[in-house]
Amino acid sequence: MKISLHGGGRVSMAAPQQKWFGDSPEVAQHARFAGQDMTAITDDAGAFDLLYLGYVTRGFQTIEAAKAAAPEFARQVFAHLSSLIDG
Repeated sequence: MKISLHGGGRVSMAAPQQKWFGDSPEVAQHARFAGQDMTAITDDAGAFDLLYLGYVTRGFQTIEAAKAAAPEFARQVFAHLSSLIDG
């Protein structure tokens, strides 16, 4: 099976990957991982959560700690999604 990007996929993958942006890092920042948006955002207690493809990991003390954990979180989300596919 050969896979390729369609037009929208090319746009998503052409955007800078794993580069964080956002004007209010004390509240939230965003980055693309594998062409999909990830958000690091404060929770009600002042810690930070990572949100990706409908999944969340919580409790980072700083946004920098959340961002450092983001690549592994993305890998774990994809591994989990892969495990949901039968056949």
